[in-house]
Amino acid sequence: MNGNIRNRFIVFGIFTVMLFAVLFVQLARLTLVQGEELAAKGNELKQRTITVAGARGSILDRNGLPLAYDVKSYNVKFYRDPTKNTETDRAYYTSVIMQTIEIIERNGGKTVDTFVIKHDEKTGEYYFDFGITNPKNVERREQEWRKNMYVTSESLKTPEQIYLFLRNRYKIPSELGYEEAAKILSIWQEVQLSSWVAYKPVTVAYNVSIQTVAEIQTKKDTLTGMMIEDSTSRVYPKGSVAAHVIGYMGRITEDTLSDVSGYGYADNDHYTLGELSRGLKVNSDGSVSAGTLTLKDLGYSVDDLIGVEGVEKSMEAYLTGNRASRQGKQVVEVDNMAVVQNVVSSTQPVQGDNVMLTIDLPLQQVVEKSLADNIPRIREAQIAEFNEDRKKPLSQQKYKDKELEDLNLAESGAVVVMDVNTGDVLAMASYPSFDLNLFVGGIPEDVYKELKDDKTAPLFNKAIASKATPGSIFKMVTGLGALMEGEKDPSKGTTLTETITCEGTYTKDIINLKDAPKCWKRVGYAEAHKDQDVVKGLEHSCNFYFYTLAGRMGIDLLDKWAEKFGLTSSTGIQLPGEAVGQIGSQKEMFNPYRDIEDQSSALPKLVWKTGPNSVYNLIKKYAEQVGREYTDEEMLDAAEEIVKLMGITWHTDENNVKRDENGVTIGQRIREILYNKLGISQKVSGQLSTDIASSLSELMWTPALTVRTGIGQGITAVTPIAVARYVSAIANGGTVYQANIIDKVVAQDGTVVLNQQPRVFGTLDAPQAYLDAIKKGMKGVVSEEEGTASNFFKDFPEEYLNQLAGKTGTAQVSTIDLENNSWFVCFAPYSADDPSVKPEIAVVVYVPHGYQGGLSSYVAQDIIRYYMDQKKVVAEQTIPDPDSLVY
Repeated sequence: MNGNIRNRFIVFGIFTVMLFAVLFVQLARLTLVQGEELAAKGNELKQRTITVAGARGSILDRNGLPLAYDVKSYNVKFYRDPTKNTETDRAYYTSVIMQTIEIIERNGGKTVDTFVIKHDEKTGEYYFDFGITNPKNVERREQEWRKNMYVTSESLKTPEQIYLFLRNRYKIPSELGYEEAAKILSIWQEVQLSSWVAYKPVTVAYNVSIQTVAEIQTKKDTLTGMMIEDSTSRVYPKGSVAAHVIGYMGRITEDTLSDVSGYGYADNDHYTLGELSRGLKVNSDGSVSAGTLTLKDLGYSVDDLIGVEGVEKSMEAYLTGNRASRQGKQVVEVDNMAVVQNVVSSTQPVQGDNVMLTIDLPLQQVVEKSLADNIPRIREAQIAEFNEDRKKPLSQQKYKDKELEDLNLAESGAVVVMDVNTGDVLAMASYPSFDLNLFVGGIPEDVYKELKDDKTAPLFNKAIASKATPGSIFKMVTGLGALMEGEKDPSKGTTLTETITCEGTYTKDIINLKDAPKCWKRVGYAEAHKDQDVVKGLEHSCNFYFYTLAGRMGIDLLDKWAEKFGLTSSTGIQLPGEAVGQIGSQKEMFNPYRDIEDQSSALPKLVWKTGPNSVYNLIKKYAEQVGREYTDEEMLDAAEEIVKLMGITWHTDENNVKRDENGVTIGQRIREILYNKLGISQKVSGQLSTDIASSLSELMWTPALTVRTGIGQGITAVTPIAVARYVSAIANGGTVYQANIIDKVVAQDGTVVLNQQPRVFGTLDAPQAYLDAIKKGMKGVVSEEEGTASNFFKDFPEEYLNQLAGKTGTAQVSTIDLENNSWFVCFAPYSADDPSVKPEIAVVVYVPHGYQGGLSSYVAQDIIRYYMDQKKVVAEQTIPDPDSLVY
């Protein structure tokens, strides 16, 4: 028995020895015979073609002073070997990413922050943020993202579930909080979203310090997949100066990659044949437009930077080096970690074009400083006024029901300075501003949120995107329009010789006298407002005079002249985000072709559901009184249908009853809707329909609203840039120019690619005598004793005051005078007696809630003083010495 066991052990031992011998031989064979071959395969270089973008062109002021340019920089890139995708591999790569983030941040840098799942620390909520708001686009982006991130499982429904799943997948240490985890997941997200190009590294950080470069290069053997890439970085040498004009850059997104609008490509006809084949449309006249072209067609990728705002966006087509036609190519050999080992061949990229603006940098700086100095000055005047009011007996206080902190006071503003003879914008400022350099390399989320949530809206270009009630600066439209229409029909306008005496309250055609508008005239001004012609009417800004003209013209003619001046059209400024003004009318009061929540003013929504006497609230109150039960949806639907009646043309009969074209009264139409929508019998809905009709009257245009429009009140709203070209048209003799911010585009070899010429929007075709009268009235505003701005110019140099014409605008936006909008417009140089003196610049100053138009004039004074001083300097430099020889 024991012998058998011993024999078995001997056999087993012999078998084991033989097995190890075979394994040893195989190992030797692999090591000695095939080792070199396998090592060679592991180190085998692969050939890749890499696109190399050209440097971005510079942005310069009209004199060639730099406003934005590129400098050499370094980016950190990461390449994850797609064959290494085990749990252990992911844990290792996460460790590498963590070490790299630590190096970058320790040396003052920041990594990309693109992870789409955000966390609200206060509520603990996790949510998606794709940087877009359209619900359909958000849903589409979420589906695409889930697919790319492999999180489509039914068990991963909420953002929090996905976040926790991804933490586990990528082995993020449990001790790290959301903020640190999101940095790591941002990079893994970039890897996944770029996985369709297996050999392409993703960007971890832009524009890192030289210390970061040195440390990563030193540790490249342990920081597997991390590499340094030569790149360029944007520099904005003046920081916040002209920030809203220059704009900034940001990473391209999937949404912008599929679009081309707004980047200057539709207006850029310098395309290559290759680009034409990608979707550009050749029009019948031979011009080229974007057609179905996308940025992806043009050679952009999701890792590129692109203009997001300002000229950086609107002139992207010229500035960029990312276009396929400008990209260089390198054929390279890379190792198994995608690190370039050899360059086989290369073609150099082409740098983007330089864009010269019409902006004059020194003037721009004067404008911005003046705004920053004077807005606090206006606010101090408002606070002083409030405190003085508090000293009065309670019965005499204007603001007794308000506390100072409840009031909307001056804290922001905008200025446009325009060349009246070309439409060129010499300066454009929006206050407060922001430092463009914050956006270089990606702005931190908390900093961006702070800017975005700031109630003064520093990111918002108020010079082109703010629409506001103009007040009395609109009176030149009414005045010139009335002179022009009076030629054709005296009952529709006025003449140069007609005079009108202010009666204080305007009552003509006003049905309800409580709505009758009044002149601002105070005690002691009675003489000043007698026998007003158009010159004196402007000088004294007599409301009654312009009520009379507007009442004669009617709203259609007022609208016609506002349009001729370009106040209701785009100015064509080459910047994104321009708003378009509107003149009050029934169409603007309620437009039946727009949703109620998308109207020109908030009034339709107030009448529909949010106001105390809204149609919805009246129906709800009725239902409670009679014990009926309706859902909110049913009542809102009925209320909306009733409000839409305001899209019908109503006529007032001899009994002052509103009827439609079929003679049906508005009350009857309301009762029909109440019955059809809510089943309320017409026999019992009489009082309800009367109350509703009264509420609807808020949306009905009246003669009182027409005459208010004549002085720039009501729902009329204009932009500072549109006002600038309106004032310029008066100054230059009647030519309305398109606004222009681009002077020229110059290629790197000096070739002028684009030389922007003045563009004419239209002409006023007004007699010189009419325009002279308007200008003379504006001159009186600042220089005559009873002029509405003369008191504000008492310390202004007389030599410049004699060459200035202006107009104040104090626009009521609430029942509190301190909250009025403040406007001041002017042009210079000007002489009523010397026609050889030609106006050169127009200045528009707008301060929301700036109290009085005259207070804004202090900004204009600084600008005019600087401009006229510079003219004197130039004149002195060009006038020869009396004793010198002139050749």
